[in-house]
Amino acid sequence: PRGTAVHIHVLAVHRTFRQQGKGSILMWRYLQYLRCLPCARRAVLMCEDFLVPFYEKCGFVAVGPCQVTVGTLAFTEMQHEVRGHAFMRRNSGC
Repeated sequence: PRGTAVHIHVLAVHRTFRQQGKGSILMWRYLQYLRCLPCARRAVLMCEDFLVPFYEKCGFVAVGPCQVTVGTLAFTEMQHEVRGHAFMRRNSGC
């Protein structure tokens, strides 16, 4: 409850709407929302290797391999610094 990291569990786009930039827009809006939270300092997530380039384009940095596995699936941990000042957030429209 007093932490400064926000874990993003799921970002999903229906297959009908993929490759249209909708995932990037959803992630951008989510990160904008996090900038309005005074306690949020970074967003973290874990993803499959094929999604690493997508999240890098969104500003995330790969931290390394995740210790969590599901069967044969392996994941990469990623993080994004959430910047902004409380006085700037107040009138941001969030």
